[in-house]
Amino acid sequence: MLLEIKWKGDAFVVDLELYRIFKIVADEENLTRASEILNISQPAVTKHIHNLEDELEIKLFDRTKYGMKLTLDGKQIYNQIKDAINTLMNVENNIKQNKILNLGIHTNMPKELYRNIIAKIKRNNLNIEVNIEKTPTEDMFSMLEKQKIDAYLSKKQPEDIHSKAIKFIKLGVFHDDFFINANSKYLDKNILKDDEKVTIYTLRNISTTSRNLENILKEKNLKNIEIKNATFNTIIEEMQDNDIVAYITEEYIKEELESHKLRRLELGIESADIEYGIYYNSNNKIKNIKSLFKDI
Repeated sequence: MLLEIKWKGDAFVVDLELYRIFKIVADEENLTRASEILNISQPAVTKHIHNLEDELEIKLFDRTKYGMKLTLDGKQIYNQIKDAINTLMNVENNIKQNKILNLGIHTNMPKELYRNIIAKIKRNNLNIEVNIEKTPTEDMFSMLEKQKIDAYLSKKQPEDIHSKAIKFIKLGVFHDDFFINANSKYLDKNILKDDEKVTIYTLRNISTTSRNLENILKEKNLKNIEIKNATFNTIIEEMQDNDIVAYITEEYIKEELESHKLRRLELGIESADIEYGIYYNSNNKIKNIKSLFKDI
């Protein structure tokens, strides 16, 4: 990292990397720790310090049994450059961070969907690297709050489960509906009208879908329905061999519907439209998340 300073027509070139190494050695007072932080060998650190001492024509450190101690000249140089080096290191870190998008993805999000979204992000931002984190919704909002992730791809969730600083960018719409095994005994029945006790499975940790189902059952005043929450894989396995009904997002089971393993259960109820998109922390001032998803 070089800085060119012009002074009265003459150009002086200052190697800022030498000063960065000098500051880290001064902070750590230990060549081994400094080399680990800098990710270079200890002899290389020593050589850089000697080069800076030769350039300035002063001694910067005394080697003692307690480590590397600044000389009086070294302390004077340190006090003059520490704030500037910190500022430059922060700028450098921010530039690097802006080239990385830490994207949280809900565990049940269809692979085809999020892969297409990531491909568009990379196509629009050639130098960006996307790191994926897959955990449940509750953990993701906590990570957004703490800025451990930059964005979260999910269904739109109730506003009472996250803070006002968390904002939402709509990317599209999902459809929640009732589905069954293609050979189920419920295929020609209306489970919302019959008195037979029925178990309806819905995905665990999907607040929006669960609330939609609860509202439907409450509106129909149905008390013979048992609701069970489970993982996506458990629901699919149970539906293969049992007469259970799933209230689930259609786009999550696209493969099973196309292979005719599962079918929609016609109950005379319109499927619920659920927005999906990107959540981000508006307090994150380093990255412009909105611009990354502008044309997706």
